[in-house]
Amino acid sequence: MFDKPLSDVTFDDIQELSDEQIEESMILDYKQELNDYSIIKQVTAFSNTKGGYLVYGIAETGKGGHPQSINGIESDFNKERLEQIILGNIIPRVSVQIKKIPIPDTDRVILLVHIPEGQSKPYYNNQDKRYYKRYNFSATPMDENEVEWLYQSRFFGMSKLERYIEDAIYSSQNKLPHELQLHGIEGHVVVTPLKIDGQMFEPSPEFGRELMDLHSSKIKDCHGYLTYSIRPSKFGIKWDDGDHLHNASNKVEIHRNGLVHSMKSCGSFYKENYIKRFDDELLACNLLQTLKFTSTFYSKINYIGKVKIMVKIFNCANSILTNGDSDNNDEMKCDSEEVLVERQWDSWKLEEDCVLIAKYIMDEVSNYYGLWNSRLFYEEAGVINYRGSYE
Repeated sequence: MFDKPLSDVTFDDIQELSDEQIEESMILDYKQELNDYSIIKQVTAFSNTKGGYLVYGIAETGKGGHPQSINGIESDFNKERLEQIILGNIIPRVSVQIKKIPIPDTDRVILLVHIPEGQSKPYYNNQDKRYYKRYNFSATPMDENEVEWLYQSRFFGMSKLERYIEDAIYSSQNKLPHELQLHGIEGHVVVTPLKIDGQMFEPSPEFGRELMDLHSSKIKDCHGYLTYSIRPSKFGIKWDDGDHLHNASNKVEIHRNGLVHSMKSCGSFYKENYIKRFDDELLACNLLQTLKFTSTFYSKINYIGKVKIMVKIFNCANSILTNGDSDNNDEMKCDSEEVLVERQWDSWKLEEDCVLIAKYIMDEVSNYYGLWNSRLFYEEAGVINYRGSYE
């Protein structure tokens, strides 16, 4: 159960916990009944420790014991209400996965709640005004020193991530001479865990090819996004077009710490009339592809948690948005040298929500050009759709 996505967990996995007499631990807790107050407390504790699983509908042999019976809970509880209870009572907001697992030949279910380790510790239970940790098979209040240490770690981690992104990705772009920047507009898409400590995978040509094959199975033609040129880099693995003219090439790179970076040209400079054109569709396509590719990458390395999504555009001052309007329309001109848009999302929802995420980001990018919304998205029957093609 612990080595597969939550969507693949079945009742057989729950039965195995009982058959193998798997005891409660730092990452596993059995509960016989579902209680709104208790789940807030338990989720807070797991988030502040190492993450883990809450399994409702199981009676254990005692504190820290193994399953004694699988009785289940009533199947008619409101899953959405439960999610809102968790989201509305824990600060900052946590990310949990919830699944109902039917018990064969009954009208009852097992409720499985997966809580990833929090990346913005400490988490605060706003219902009873306490911080909790997982200790000795239960949720235990944290002392002041523990809370202070987690706050220090959070703010240090955030500044470390910002420095890493600046040094690893953006600093080389800022150092380009002005005459080289005139060759076009560059759009960078970065998706990264909020914590970047440690190594999540071992770079190798085999890993790169396997990841490319997995992405190709989801995308009809991914070769416009990933090239056949798989190379090692100082950060991990990169796919690039081999064109290093002016120190700027289209590339996709995955870092050992789980960061994904895609850089694509998304505009041109025309010397004959001194006009820069920004192609928002190229940027949106790159963003959508990167979200899907990152989802595939995280599935392969079994990463689950909050991620930061960043879109940064360089050299866009005085550029005109390419959307069929006149080049001389001042309302469509950007007056900023750089554009930066950020969002946070759950890693396991990147593929499912990729169009929604892209709309939010591209709407904000369009604001820089004097537009309320991006022309590339529309809503139909309550569903956000993308007008272009990225598959």
